[in-house]
Amino acid sequence: MPDVPRQLAELRLRAEQCLRDDRHQELLELVPSLRTDIEWWSHLWAPGAALAAHHVGSSVAWQLLEEAVAGGFSQPELFDGELEKVFGAEAGWPSLERRMLGNVPLPRLQLTDWPEAEPMLPLELYTIAPDRLDGLLQRLPVPSESAWATAVQLLEWVHNSWRHANDHVDEPDALTVLERVDAGERFACVEYSIVLSQALNAVRIPARRVDLRQSSHHAGVGRGHVVSEAWIDDLDRWVVLDGQNGSYWVDDSGTPLGVRELQALDTAPRFVGPGSVSPGQAAAWFTYFASATTTGVTWTGETFAPVFQGSRVIETPRLVRDGEPAYPRLSALATGLGGTVERPVVRFQHCHPYGVGIRLHLASGTVDAAEWALDLTPGAHELAVAVVTPYGETAPQRFAYLVR
Repeated sequence: MPDVPRQLAELRLRAEQCLRDDRHQELLELVPSLRTDIEWWSHLWAPGAALAAHHVGSSVAWQLLEEAVAGGFSQPELFDGELEKVFGAEAGWPSLERRMLGNVPLPRLQLTDWPEAEPMLPLELYTIAPDRLDGLLQRLPVPSESAWATAVQLLEWVHNSWRHANDHVDEPDALTVLERVDAGERFACVEYSIVLSQALNAVRIPARRVDLRQSSHHAGVGRGHVVSEAWIDDLDRWVVLDGQNGSYWVDDSGTPLGVRELQALDTAPRFVGPGSVSPGQAAAWFTYFASATTTGVTWTGETFAPVFQGSRVIETPRLVRDGEPAYPRLSALATGLGGTVERPVVRFQHCHPYGVGIRLHLASGTVDAAEWALDLTPGAHELAVAVVTPYGETAPQRFAYLVR
């Protein structure tokens, strides 16, 4: 708020006190000085003086109110119903009231569309320890230009790295798994997911492990399966990647699917990819989507059996009924505002763990910047905003506004 000269501030304080304490005559004596307060005269002092004039029986009451409305007064609610009570019976009140409503101008600057990030649970990725990262990177295939091509490449590489067997490592470390595979050992779905999830994160594709369970996971054996899921920038979605089977699920249009979409289906979709899985095998693997725990969170329905196969508690940092907040769109952007009336600015923030910046697509070209001053040329304005990642940029989000 701009600084107000001390003399004007003192005048306003005195006038406000007169209004508050019903010191009507004193307020009227201030009118010549209050007329110099161009910012507040029509909007506060003139209608206030009109009330004061009425209370002391002055004939200028209606004239002052007319002057206020002519100057743009539009907020009778500031006076808690007093204007309606005092002047409502006047013949000219209905017309004056319509004029007050008409005095409310359309905003000069009006935002019509903007990116908005939905609430999300803390995003925990499944990564290798920092001091082990370089060693893992040295073993990985060279990434492709797109995130999806790179993810499929890594899925095939992990799937072909060893033949499945029901052995396990004690430490969830991709390098340890690969070194032991080099020594002739073989492992299960858990280890495929460890290597694939950590490999995806190593090449800057957000990835998590997902523990899947059948509906009666509390009893029996073989009730669980472990896969990876990755956020794919160029698909703008989370995708399940099954390292053991070398496959991923797709809908009828061929779009790869995530855990939440798979859980919403009644029948198994297609299971495709570098691996080879028969329809019957696909239907069997599909039964494991009854319950899921991803890195950091488990979600379920109204009830949940916390013991798996009668042998261990399902450990999770967070148990929720709605898993949707665990699946944030990493292309989403939060919109903030700042600047001044003369130079308003918009600020964008992203939640992509491997995002390296913000890109604005303007009519004049592209600009990499998280803050942008709005063009106040009258008319409709629009731009697209995207998160810059190691694989290009995420799906653009629309920002639009109107200047009058």
